[in-house]
Amino acid sequence: MTPPLPNGRRGRWLGLGAGLALVVAAACNEVPSDPNTPYSIEFNRAPSPSVVLGDTMFDSLGYTAPLKARVFNSQGDEIVGAKVAYRVVAYANVDSGNPAFIDSVPLTVDSATGLVIGKSAAVYAGKKARVYAQAGKLQSTTLTVTATRHPDLIVAASAPTDSFTISFLNPDSLLVVPATPFAVRVRHTAGAATAADSIVSDYLVRFSIVQPTGAATDTSYVMLTNGDRKRSELDTTDASGVASRQLRVRRLSFPFSKAAGADGLVRDTIVVEASAYREGHQLVSGSPITFRLIIRANKP
Repeated sequence: MTPPLPNGRRGRWLGLGAGLALVVAAACNEVPSDPNTPYSIEFNRAPSPSVVLGDTMFDSLGYTAPLKARVFNSQGDEIVGAKVAYRVVAYANVDSGNPAFIDSVPLTVDSATGLVIGKSAAVYAGKKARVYAQAGKLQSTTLTVTATRHPDLIVAASAPTDSFTISFLNPDSLLVVPATPFAVRVRHTAGAATAADSIVSDYLVRFSIVQPTGAATDTSYVMLTNGDRKRSELDTTDASGVASRQLRVRRLSFPFSKAAGADGLVRDTIVVEASAYREGHQLVSGSPITFRLIIRANKP
């Protein structure tokens, strides 16, 4: 349904409140039979949780990417080519008539294309805005986008090389390792006067398994996870600029490539890389950062 706009004596939101990402027509309304009439909007996520100051929003690989909503009719079919307008929620002070808060919104959105552009002034760093999509009379609920500093360096936030060794207790062990996740920090160093100025939060970092080579497509024996044992290769930096991932490793299926040593144990190495991209598919300096995990187990 289209959410009501909150009103108050002190001010009002020019937009809509937060809620679910899928908005449907009110149940009390007559269901439209025209297949080209919008009945629901799917607006689940933005290409990125942030936009860099002065840049156009891009995805995790550094490619320019606009906001994208999907519109459906009452039969549940997508209306291809449906006209959608994208907007930023702004606040106005009703009592004084002075929309001063609008100046603190850190980004703009092209209504027709959905392109998000961060304002360039450093004062907007860390500020957030809410955006939504509208089709006909329907409005989606909002997504939050943060304006963040330019990333110019990525560094390891945990020991990066040959620092973790795990041992399986039985042939069918399934472990989430290491206990201290592979972690990186994304930084802004150019002109940063304080430690806080160097933090790049809400920024996407990609993790990938480069050894064993088949792990990118075969997740039966090892995969990246956020700790809940589900596959997850993309993380967003937190308030300290850190992103991290762990590994889920299944001993029974792991394709050990090396022969057992004198102690009867087989050993192998898992190599993980972490990278961040800038606009234009440019790697942030320091990418990729390499982590190595040595695993050992009794000979099959």
